[in-house]
Amino acid sequence: MKFKKLITISIFIFIIGLLGGCGSKDSSTNSKVDSKPISKEEVEHMFSDPDKFKGRTVDIYVKIFVEPEKDDKGTYLQGYADPKASSKNTLIKVNDPKLDVKNEDIIHVVGKIEKKFEGENSLGGKVAAPVIIADKVEKADYAKAFAPALKTIEVNKEINQNGYILKLNKVEIAKDETRAYVTITNNTKNKISFYTFNSKLVQGSKQIEEGENYQANYKQIKDELMPGVKEDGIVLFKQVDLKGDDLKLHFEGASENYELHFEPFTFEAKLK
Repeated sequence: MKFKKLITISIFIFIIGLLGGCGSKDSSTNSKVDSKPISKEEVEHMFSDPDKFKGRTVDIYVKIFVEPEKDDKGTYLQGYADPKASSKNTLIKVNDPKLDVKNEDIIHVVGKIEKKFEGENSLGGKVAAPVIIADKVEKADYAKAFAPALKTIEVNKEINQNGYILKLNKVEIAKDETRAYVTITNNTKNKISFYTFNSKLVQGSKQIEEGENYQANYKQIKDELMPGVKEDGIVLFKQVDLKGDDLKLHFEGASENYELHFEPFTFEAKLK
């Protein structure tokens, strides 16, 4: 559970205050500290031994998991750099008391590694995390931060059945998931339904299962759409083989007017 890893952030603020007070002394005694940005490979090692990378620039994404705290000097954040596994605890100090972020936000952080912070959680367990003094913080989305597309297939095809218009905009293939970006427009005179649970993705002779990613909070299409409504969303599937066959996607819907007949909305996304 999240609270098992939670460092008391007020202690973090106190420690950061001490660091700020002795910053000039540190800079004079550590003038030879390596300040070059750390590589993606080094980021993994940074979480186990932050002090080894002290003074160097790090560029990471973090999902905040506790409400930020503020004082007149800045904003103090705690988050996971691996939210799916609830791991890679990270503490961030931003010299902006008006920073507009909140719990559950995903942020892109660029800053310098200050030190390794060790403390206790609410159960008295030992917790360690790197402290980053941020130069830049900006909001991001889950796909860009933690599940970047390895390949994007632009489809931009729509099928109109009786005024029920379903458009497949694109398909993004990531390491652990496949995202279908869909737009539905209800140009009928009746309420229509979209059956996300009936969506199917086929690659060759294999049917790819529906995906789950509760951390991502992707926008989903509502189950029911009133006349005149246009809705965008993501239909999520598990990963596909980038070197495999082209993809076939099937979506289903219906209308409260049972006299209207609908075939599955079928699309092809070419990998090659």
